[in-house]
Amino acid sequence: MSMAHMMGGRGGQAHRKRECQSGHQSLSLSSRGSYELVWRWSGDGADSQNGHSSCRNRCLSRSDSLEELLCPPLPGQVPVEPAETSYGLTAQGAREAPPVNKSSTEKPTEHKKRKRIRSFLNRLWKAMKHPFRCCCPCSAVDVVEPFVPPPVLEPEPDPEPPSPAPDHFSFKPNNESFESLYNVGAMIGSGGFGRVYEGTRKFDGKKVAIKRMLKIDNARYLDIPGHPKPLVTEVALLLMMRREPTSPFVIQLYEWFEHPRKFTLIMEYPEPCESLLDFINREPGPDEPVSRVIMLQAVVAIQHCIKHGVFHNDIHALNFLFKRRTSELKLIDFGAGQLFSSDGYESDTYIGAPDYCPPEVLTEPRFHAVPANVWALGVLLYNMVNTCRPFCNRTEITQAKVTFQNSNLSKECRDLIRKCLARDPTERPTLEQMSLHKWFSDGLL
Repeated sequence: MSMAHMMGGRGGQAHRKRECQSGHQSLSLSSRGSYELVWRWSGDGADSQNGHSSCRNRCLSRSDSLEELLCPPLPGQVPVEPAETSYGLTAQGAREAPPVNKSSTEKPTEHKKRKRIRSFLNRLWKAMKHPFRCCCPCSAVDVVEPFVPPPVLEPEPDPEPPSPAPDHFSFKPNNESFESLYNVGAMIGSGGFGRVYEGTRKFDGKKVAIKRMLKIDNARYLDIPGHPKPLVTEVALLLMMRREPTSPFVIQLYEWFEHPRKFTLIMEYPEPCESLLDFINREPGPDEPVSRVIMLQAVVAIQHCIKHGVFHNDIHALNFLFKRRTSELKLIDFGAGQLFSSDGYESDTYIGAPDYCPPEVLTEPRFHAVPANVWALGVLLYNMVNTCRPFCNRTEITQAKVTFQNSNLSKECRDLIRKCLARDPTERPTLEQMSLHKWFSDGLL
């Protein structure tokens, strides 16, 4: 088919007629919204004579939907009555013209009328040319099941995250005994809180450090999150330090065992290593560049403890392990530590090394974790670069007068030591300020 011609009319009854070349089909559209589609099929001669031509006269009026004509319902579908407006039914895909306000002096121009009607005819022509491209949701099956809305399901509550298992069981398969898992070797160290032995894990030959501590009546226990009952102090603090993120400058606890009369801790063994005190006492002592590398690791290790809520409370050269081949440092021995508290601690609870004791512990009723740690780091740095202690007794500690034995020390190194060993704890730098001191930054240039 091809579009023949357009005609315009007046008085609200402007008709557009389109005729086929065969002359057997016509379309009439009213501007008021009514439309009429007349089908006249010539059929073959026999049908014409007998008057049995199917769909001989089929008119589409306001009672017949254009959607129903172009896409009839399938078996099992319930036809839906089209919505009727004050201007008649709206054909599928066509826009209904807005009502004309007769009281208004402004009337639609002939150009707008023709544009609307032409748009409708184009859509209708496409639908007639391709009758199987229906706009209604037709199914390809013969029988369409009636639509049954799905049941409304209540939203399921979010699953609770599983509670973490106690840390000291994470490396202990099937709760096997210590003797079945490890071989104990020679003793490599001892202190006030136990003895340390070389050890080997049986199933893979991994080298470990085994620390054994006797149960004593005055042993300190701490409550930490994730454990139903208090744990001995060193185990509790090492478990806190094992939480992510971990630090390469702090010794790691693998697992632990509780026996009737002792505790056994299985820790990493940074081999080969020695105590930092042994390294300092070698002739000659470490120079400033080496001391700078060691001190920066020590500051970062203590910062990491504070961020994990741990106050080590016993910083000195014996509680650091040093790997000379890689210059790697490890902080060990948390037996004297406490949970970090911004309110401070009573001075009589200090149980660290006497040579590293800050003056406020001797003169004030309370002391605080960060200033005490900074003081201990100042004593450690002085000891490394001078190969001797800065103070020899309580009086010298409380006076806090610093004199240097090494005349070759740089001005920046002397300045950092004096600031860390300030008598007033409020005048000492914080750990962050200490790590940003010029003595550290000069070594990074």
